[in-house]
Amino acid sequence: MTTTRPEAEPAADLPADLAADLAADPARAYARAMGLQRAGRFDEALAIYQRLLAAGPSAEVHFQAARIYIDVGRYPAAIAQARAAVEARPAEPAVWQIWAEAVALDASPVTEAELLAGLRRAPLPPAARVALQDRFAGKRPAPKLPPPLRARMNRLMEALAAGRPAEAEAGALALLKQDPKLAPAANLLAAARGAMGARDAAIQAFAQAAKLDATDPQPFDNMALLLTQAGRDDEAQAMLRRAVVAGPAYVPALVRLAGLLNRHGRHEAALPYAAKAAKLEPRNALAQMVLGAVQTRLRDFAAAEAAFGRAMKLDPKRPGPIEQRAQALARLDRDAEALDLYDRALALDPDHAASVAGKASVLQTLGRFDEAQALFRRAIDLDPRNGEILRGYLASHKVTAGDPLLDRMIATFEDPALPEAQRSSFGFSIVKALEDMKAYDRVFPYLRAANDIAHAADPYDMDLRRREVAAVKQSLAGHDWTRGVGGTDAFAPIFVTGMPRSGTTLVEQIIASHSRVTGAGEANVAASMATRLVFDRDGVRALGSVPDAEIAAFGRDYADEMRRRFPGALQVTDKSIQTYMYLGLMKLALPNARFVVVRRDPRDNLLSIYRNKFLDGTHGYSTSLRDLGEYYRTFVEMIEFWRAEMPGGFHEIQYETLVADPEAETRALIAACGLEWEDACLSFHQTSRKIDTLSVFQARQPISTASLAAWRRYEPHLGELFEALGDLCPKD
Repeated sequence: MTTTRPEAEPAADLPADLAADLAADPARAYARAMGLQRAGRFDEALAIYQRLLAAGPSAEVHFQAARIYIDVGRYPAAIAQARAAVEARPAEPAVWQIWAEAVALDASPVTEAELLAGLRRAPLPPAARVALQDRFAGKRPAPKLPPPLRARMNRLMEALAAGRPAEAEAGALALLKQDPKLAPAANLLAAARGAMGARDAAIQAFAQAAKLDATDPQPFDNMALLLTQAGRDDEAQAMLRRAVVAGPAYVPALVRLAGLLNRHGRHEAALPYAAKAAKLEPRNALAQMVLGAVQTRLRDFAAAEAAFGRAMKLDPKRPGPIEQRAQALARLDRDAEALDLYDRALALDPDHAASVAGKASVLQTLGRFDEAQALFRRAIDLDPRNGEILRGYLASHKVTAGDPLLDRMIATFEDPALPEAQRSSFGFSIVKALEDMKAYDRVFPYLRAANDIAHAADPYDMDLRRREVAAVKQSLAGHDWTRGVGGTDAFAPIFVTGMPRSGTTLVEQIIASHSRVTGAGEANVAASMATRLVFDRDGVRALGSVPDAEIAAFGRDYADEMRRRFPGALQVTDKSIQTYMYLGLMKLALPNARFVVVRRDPRDNLLSIYRNKFLDGTHGYSTSLRDLGEYYRTFVEMIEFWRAEMPGGFHEIQYETLVADPEAETRALIAACGLEWEDACLSFHQTSRKIDTLSVFQARQPISTASLAAWRRYEPHLGELFEALGDLCPKD
């Protein structure tokens, strides 16, 4: 789950000498804050600015605070500071510029409308006011060039379009020699060098073009594309933000920034840009596809299905949008429609590997393993260097000694031309194959390499996680969780939660084998709603400040969504992992809800996470043994928090105990869920319900002890994990 996480707040206490400066010489304190800001010590600088503002508004201080909030991506806070700066000095163009910059990056129609309304009344020179208004309207005056110069530029652009980049480069260089400040010529030079494959030279030329005209979004956008191709995604993001500031309505930059943020797991941050692009150009199929991709990562599958449906109508002859819509339908458990769409995509292109693999994946989740395996093998033949297709195949295929697939996987993994993301996927696949063959002594080099690649591409911020946990505890501590708030008394979901790979799928499968219960899988509805209730755009909300009516609405909205997804279901299970963060809040909103927390020996649990690849942008802690141990500590911290806050509020089940004594533990589990006993709960593996998790194959097998104490096979490699677990590491 992606959450809106709190940024670090400024320290409340200041050094004695700084406190003295604030009292005796505010100008000196301001200068000191500016130095801290230039050094990137934003919290310390903000602490000073806030103390200075406590004495009264100051356009300069508000301006600098807005600048910091923009730099750390807190755009609503930046807008508030910029607005205050405008109120203090309304005739100053610079404060309007910083407000416009924050609004452009916020990409919200509400804050944009507020800015434009203010601009209409602003005591600014008409040219400055019109320039800002035109920027948001997507209007940009054409460069004023003499007719002969414009004609030369047009001829050079025609040469570039006709595939003669060397001619365009030579002409652009000649123009720049005559006038080094001619921004269109610098832009043309960059485009020509890019077309010639001279990426670094093209990046430099685009940088020069952007320097010559910072109001043109195209050089920033073009430079970002080249930086992305070079694997320099952080720099690309910075350039795309500058493109959005220069052109808030420039759709290519909005689409590219949304896609880049989404790929790096920042789905919430990506959504405003994707939504704005799709609204500005509703007939832009790419914008709709990116919006659908972001909504998919946010697990808003209904919205994603609609976006992909629009893209499909705009581009009906291409299988890609059809395949993406089919994926969304499958996530909505509309499997028959999904399979029909996969067939439609394959009718357009029988060799479309993604559609072949997608259809295989749906069949796999439905337990139709033989059909799925045949399609997976065809998809691998069509796209043999796609590690994700291979991983899907291996989820329900056991590799045996002598299988030539292993040697092919290793050869591909060792190919230096293989992209790193695919190398990581192949590494995880090799690990699965070696474990199938019980060749445990060969596993860890591939396992370490696969995770190290993923970690380098997207390192996890454990400090941010700790702040998130602290903020949730601060918001939710000290309430009466038994009182309820009404409105959902007839709805009684059963939430199954815990760490990934702890046995939550098995436990949900057992409960969902009951005749009254429908398994919803990882619906990710309630936890997402709870996150939005606790964290708003400006930070953390204290639960005491949230009206009961809003909490009741949360419960009703959840119940309505689950009834829409599962019409006719008497009860549903929901095994969304992050539910454990908000147990009490969910109890308030859903008084008849039951909660089951699944625990597992952390050594086995965390190793199992480390051995599996998750969806990009999710479970970022999974790629580092140290992060895994430290993340587990925050999980236990939250469980203990709720144990103290709502004693007896959840049923806890230990995976090892369940495996050792299935009937006794299952009977206790079913009773804790408020259900009458049914023997079918002991035959859970025979159910035909859909299973859409990493445990797609295992959950259809009888309970086994095979995975107990698996950590011992790799004990020499797990020292970093044990160290991070500390006192939570079992002492056996």
